[in-house]
This record gives sequence, structure tokens and C-alpha cells, in this order.
Amino acid sequence: MEKLLKRIGEITSDPYAYVARLKEEKEKRIIGCFPMQVPEEIVHAAGLIPVVIWRGNEAVTWGHSHIPPYYCGIVRSFIDDAVRGKLGFMDGMIFHVRQCLLIMDIPLIIERHVKPEYMKLLYLPPVYPGKATRDFLRSDLELFKKSLEEYTGNTITDDMLKSSIAVYNENRSLLERLYEIRRKKPRILTSAEITKIVWAGMLMQKEDHNELLRDLIPLMEARTVETATTKIKVIPVGCLCQAPPFDVLNMIEDLGMVIPDDDLYVGSRYFANKVNIDDNPIEALAERHLKKTPVCPTKGVWDVLWADDVEEMVKLNNASGVISIHVKFCPPHACYYPDFKSRMIEKGIPEILVQVEHEMLSMEGIKTRLQSFTESLGGNNGEKI
Repeated sequence: MEKLLKRIGEITSDPYAYVARLKEEKEKRIIGCFPMQVPEEIVHAAGLIPVVIWRGNEAVTWGHSHIPPYYCGIVRSFIDDAVRGKLGFMDGMIFHVRQCLLIMDIPLIIERHVKPEYMKLLYLPPVYPGKATRDFLRSDLELFKKSLEEYTGNTITDDMLKSSIAVYNENRSLLERLYEIRRKKPRILTSAEITKIVWAGMLMQKEDHNELLRDLIPLMEARTVETATTKIKVIPVGCLCQAPPFDVLNMIEDLGMVIPDDDLYVGSRYFANKVNIDDNPIEALAERHLKKTPVCPTKGVWDVLWADDVEEMVKLNNASGVISIHVKFCPPHACYYPDFKSRMIEKGIPEILVQVEHEMLSMEGIKTRLQSFTESLGGNNGEKI
């Protein structure tokens, strides 16, 4: 188990080196998919390796001359890495430009300064009722498939798409099982380790990640874990598009709280909702995009509430509170948060907001807020007030 976790740690500590090496080993082209909603299965069916674009591990330098400083960390970091030539191993890039205002500027910069072999803009529509939404989405996915066929020179058949969907569905099932074990034995791994496992799956070829999970899960099932001495369980929520800072996750646990589950993008959101392979594969992928849960602020869902989703997760895990992790300058989350906060108050669920940034904010300030939150939930004795 430690050997597998070490491998995962090596992948996520230096994703640049890993993905560049993956390209050479597999002799396949790498396609970077900007998070969160690009249907990777179509890229996979084209014989390419889709990887989810990540936030870099260095401070932004050249990027400041291309993108405003009030854009979110992953956008600034990605642009910085791109214009500095750090992403030369990516043969193509895909952006869902309707997802967020900040993403709309990226393709122009990439087109001028990076010029990848392949670049595609998706306009996946918001999840509004009506035939027009579904028709537009299906058309966008068909055009996406056609563009990949033109790029690779290969036809993507329905059987090829169904085969790729099956690989991704297996990955989702394995990650679901991983999270089931975590809920039963929340201290079996740290939250940072769980996050790294999910993140590794965004960087690895899915077949390899499935093999890794098939080896890891039996070891987790067999391992006995000491019963937690605290009853303070908390659910991290948010952190759209990027992995939460591991320092923050570690701090939550160091303060005596337990994380049995999460509602994070690099977490349970990434593997939510399998695709129905029995349907027309493009229709099936469209159906997955049109799912309203987990609620995503970027999809324009207005008749289903994010707070209701989180309330169910709190009940499922018998959690005491919620920690919202907000990426600074993330408009979708910032716009949705006031409603989320008010409904958490209405439901009587303790909740606190922690704001994070690419160039990390004061950890002491975050620690003070989390310490106060821990005490409000009952302190070290674990008895909820």
C-alpha cells in the first residue's frame, strides 16, 4: 500500500515530468483538457491521452503580462506555464469556454503564443430545460468528435466510444468504492492522500489508473484502522477546477477534525455520474452533462440547490460541519456562495469559508479561523455544541 501511495505522490508532485514521460512511454499524443466538464471519453476513443490541466507549482511570472492579476489561480498559473514553454509536451488543448468568464481569454493567448497542433473550443450549454439545450449539446459533441477525427485521421466509431466509456465508468466505480471505504474508515488515508489518488487519475492513462486502484482497494479493505477518538467530522466543499492546497487539508486534520467525504472537484465531483453505455454514445455523454447533481455553479442550474446536496452528504457521514474552500477570484463560486451560506444557516449546519490562492494566503490566518471553527463544534472532546 505504501508503495502504491509513493507512486501516486511522485506523479502528483511533478505532473510536468510525469506527463512528458507518459507521452514517450505510450507513444501517444497528449491532449490537455481544461477542467471541469470536457468529455474525456471522446479524446480517449480517438487514441489520444487526455489529461486534466492543473495549477502549476510555481509563482506566476511572465503570465502577469498576459492575464490580469484578479483572475483565478489556475488560469494565471496555466497561462504562465504556457507562455514560458513549460507545456510543450501537450500536443493539443481543449477549453470549455462557456464555463467561466475567465476561461474565455485563454484560447486567444494560447493561439498566439503556444500554437498547439490541435485546439478545440467547446460551448457546452447550461443545463436549462428544453429540446434546444439538448440539441445544441449533441451538435457540439458531434463537432468535437469530428474535429478529433480530422486531427488524428481516424474514424471514431460508436464501438470505440463505448469501449472508452466503459474504461471511464470502471474508473468511476473504483473511485466510488475507494470513497465507500473512506466513509467507513475515514482515517485509513489522509484527505491529502485521497485527493492525490483522484488527481493522479486525471494525469494517468485511465487503464493504468484503473489497474492501480484495483491493486490499492483490496489493501485498503483489509487494513484495520484505529477508531477515531473525535466525533468531529467535516465535509470540504468547493475548490472548483483545481486541487485544494494540501496544507489546508492537513491543517484541518491536525486540528482534530476528520474528513470522511468531500464535495470537491478533485474529489467526488470528478467521478460522479456514470455514462449509460447502452445508449447512443454521444447521446449518453450529453445525458451525463445534463445531470443536475452534483450541483455545479457553472452549469446555470437554478431549480436544484447546492446546499441540499451538501446537506445529504452531511447526513450520510454524520458530519458536524462544512468547510467551504473558495478559490480567490472564482466568480461562479463567489456568486453562488451567499445563497449557499444562508441555506446552511437555515438548515442549522455549521459552515465556514476558507479562501485560498495560487500564491498562498497567510496560513496563520486560515489556522486561526479553523481553530475557532473546531472549538465551535466542540473542541477536542468531539461533542457537538
